[in-house]
Amino acid sequence: MAIRSPNVAIPAAPDTFQFPPSLARYNVSIPDYFRANASISGLIVGAVVFSGDHVLLIQRAASDFAPLMWEIPGGTCEAQRDPTVLHSLARELREETGLHLRSIKKFIDEVDFGDDRKPDFTWRKVTFEVEVEEGHGSGQSQSKGAITAAVKLDPNEHQNWGWASKREVEQGKWERGQLQSMEVQHATILAAFRNRGGPM
Repeated sequence: MAIRSPNVAIPAAPDTFQFPPSLARYNVSIPDYFRANASISGLIVGAVVFSGDHVLLIQRAASDFAPLMWEIPGGTCEAQRDPTVLHSLARELREETGLHLRSIKKFIDEVDFGDDRKPDFTWRKVTFEVEVEEGHGSGQSQSKGAITAAVKLDPNEHQNWGWASKREVEQGKWERGQLQSMEVQHATILAAFRNRGGPM
């Protein structure tokens, strides 16, 4: 794929979302990603959605793994469904929140971790800050309102959602009570706040 300028966003056909050239290494098929990263067994993607100084968090269903924990939207890459790793991100965002990916703004972090249920199995989670179609081009309050109106959860996976500030995430509490996340999620959310306005 030809890239004329390091500042030109690359469209990821057939969807309309875009991403900076620095993320082209994720615009590959999932089998190709595994071939290039032989040490990992499973791949997860996560999407950080900001509105102003707040991040969108969703709460896991009480009947699911890690019940009632708060997290960013995301999930497992599926080679049978997703043309590329980045398309997995778009699909998981849509399935978990009803929101549509407009652009991938930047890489946040990449974390490898084991699986207690599967010896010798290593997961990798790659997280990106994204922009969604809902509310694009409107002012901050209108954009937040449009996103808020569009969020639709799958009750089998998530039971609640909300906008959290950096302070609330750091303190682990907000107006709803406890704001608990798994350790990896907590670190990633704080990394996303730290990286706002930073390099792609």
